[in-house]
Amino acid sequence: MASPLESEVRNAVAAGFKGLLLTGTIRRETVLSLSAEGDPITSFVDYTFEGIRDSFSAWFIASSGIQATDSRILIIAGLCPIVPTQDDKIKIGGSWFQVRRVVEIDPAGATYTLAGFAIPAP
Repeated sequence: MASPLESEVRNAVAAGFKGLLLTGTIRRETVLSLSAEGDPITSFVDYTFEGIRDSFSAWFIASSGIQATDSRILIIAGLCPIVPTQDDKIKIGGSWFQVRRVVEIDPAGATYTLAGFAIPAP
C-alpha cells in the first residue's frame, strides 16, 4: 500500500510540471480475438500524458543493456492515467516509439522512465 507521502510527492511533481512539458499519447492495443486465418483482431485506446523524450547516457547504455538506439521517454505519472507497459506505443514530439521496457518507476511513483525504439506511425 502506498504511503500518504508517496501520493503527496506524486501530486506535487504533477502540479509542478503540468503544462510545461510535451503532450504525448500512449496507445494500448488489446487482442480481442483471432480471425479465421489466425490473425489477431485488435482494439486500441489512446491516453494522453505529459513528459519528455531524451537519450540515455553512454554509461547507462553500457551498464543496463539498453539498446544504443533507444530513446529515453520520461512520463510524469500524475499526468498519465495508466502505467505504461512493454509494447505500448507512444507518440511524443511528433514521433512514434514502441516501449521496449519500463526502465524505472521512481520510489515515489512520480515518474516513469521508458526505453523505446522508433516505429512508423501505427
